[in-house]
Amino acid sequence: MNKKLRVLTLALLKNSFSFPADPRKKARQIVIFALLGLSLVPMFFNIVRFLANMYDALVLVGEAGVLLSLGTAISAFVIFFFGLFYVMNTFYFSDEIEVLLPLPLKFSQILGAKFIIVTIFEYLTEGLILLPILIVYGIKSGQGFLYYLYALLVFLALPVLPIMLDSVIVMLIMRFTNLGKNKDTFRMVSAIIAIFLGVGMNVLIRRFALNQELDRMQLGNNSLVALTSNIFPVAKFGALGLINSGRLSGLGYTCLFLVISILGFYLFLILSNLLYYKGVTGVSVSSSRQRKISDKELSRQTVRSSVLKSYILKELRILFRTPSYFVNCILMNFLWPVLIIMPSFAQPKGMGRLGVLNGLLSNEGILGSLLAAAFGVMLLVSSSNGIAATSISREGENILFNKYIPVSYKTQILAKVISGVLMGLAGLLSLGIAAAAVLKISLVLLALICGTSLLAILFSNLSGVMLDLFNPKLHWDNEQKAVKQNINLLLSMAWCLVFGGLTAFAAFRLELNVTQTAISLVVVYGLLDVLLYLSLMKKGSELFSKIED
Repeated sequence: MNKKLRVLTLALLKNSFSFPADPRKKARQIVIFALLGLSLVPMFFNIVRFLANMYDALVLVGEAGVLLSLGTAISAFVIFFFGLFYVMNTFYFSDEIEVLLPLPLKFSQILGAKFIIVTIFEYLTEGLILLPILIVYGIKSGQGFLYYLYALLVFLALPVLPIMLDSVIVMLIMRFTNLGKNKDTFRMVSAIIAIFLGVGMNVLIRRFALNQELDRMQLGNNSLVALTSNIFPVAKFGALGLINSGRLSGLGYTCLFLVISILGFYLFLILSNLLYYKGVTGVSVSSSRQRKISDKELSRQTVRSSVLKSYILKELRILFRTPSYFVNCILMNFLWPVLIIMPSFAQPKGMGRLGVLNGLLSNEGILGSLLAAAFGVMLLVSSSNGIAATSISREGENILFNKYIPVSYKTQILAKVISGVLMGLAGLLSLGIAAAAVLKISLVLLALICGTSLLAILFSNLSGVMLDLFNPKLHWDNEQKAVKQNINLLLSMAWCLVFGGLTAFAAFRLELNVTQTAISLVVVYGLLDVLLYLSLMKKGSELFSKIED
């Protein structure tokens, strides 16, 4: 590795994983990381148990290799999909860009270091999906040393190609949208285009590959590996290398996968020298409209309004106008319908196969469990946008300003909760429309899902703000770190995932019908929301007053 690239990578890595200077805050953050890790242990063992049962079932039909091919393909696709956000924020919306550009560094060295940083963070995502699969397959099939060596190499190389594709898409779009006068608007539009372009490309590839493979599919001898690998085609070589680790062909497939990944990285470095400069020039500059207004317009625009309403509008304006917040917090609310609809178009006759699911939705016996499951999904969806869980952290080093303004802590906290709830409702509306259109859900069931989901949205936002008050991340050099590298977002999602899973499990084990489930959700979560609200207004205000820059 080039010396400058290595030094810059280490410097950026140290900056990304920096801990607070205060020993008490540092110790508290370490404890939070440890507790988060421990909280994931039960979920990890449940996943391992499920995968072990899945392996046993696949072995009976000679398709055990599907576990590896599906794991590598899904991991690559998830990294590719969510990497679009991270790449755009890291490459273009980071404040450190202004410091790095004047230095005697090539663009390939700057972006190469940032590419490595993105890859390291994506290992966390990959670890949640692929690592349990690699472990289960290796133990259940009695693999030897070569399998675990190949597994390590595939694990390390798998994120390279998805992130390379993300980077090329982002650099191309940013290169040709940098000429606009309103930089922030163009970059928000670019983010939307990049995401839909990336998803669209993957759907087209999957559809084409499935059309080629579906007719030739025969059960047994791992024949489904090629089909499942088409979710992200290049990942097939990594999966085949693991499946054939005891043969010479396994070495060939693994080497081929590594060579393609290395070539992809070098292709990225070449393109970065060609595309990056024009796209990053003036990235921190935004234009503003200047026009004279009449006395009447001034009077109309300065009408006295309630403090709470004004503060809510202030929160929403910042979320919509800041590119990093828009991409990570706002756009997330409208991506879930895409994830529902796109797979239907990605498979031949995919829309027709939804008839089976529609039949399940008309089964009265499972509607209670379905309602609880939808409630759990909405808990996770509402927490995933990070609006509440990063609401205090987004204030950054300007947090002292919030203590000087003539607005009570309770009002400020409530405004942050409401802004998150409003965007959660927008996500619920878009998700409901997509579900009604694609799954043909009955209006009664849809109304119950939407009605109970309001309590889920309240729960996730109230608990998210409380979590951020306990451990705000106030020291960051760009907005992207306030949301993307904020442990509170992970804690909030884990918290809501646990409650959502317990809710669905309880409804299933108690065999509640849809009416009983709806009443139980309203009573239990209505009470929890009230308790969270009262606690947030009292304890939250105390925590806010103790926050120091």
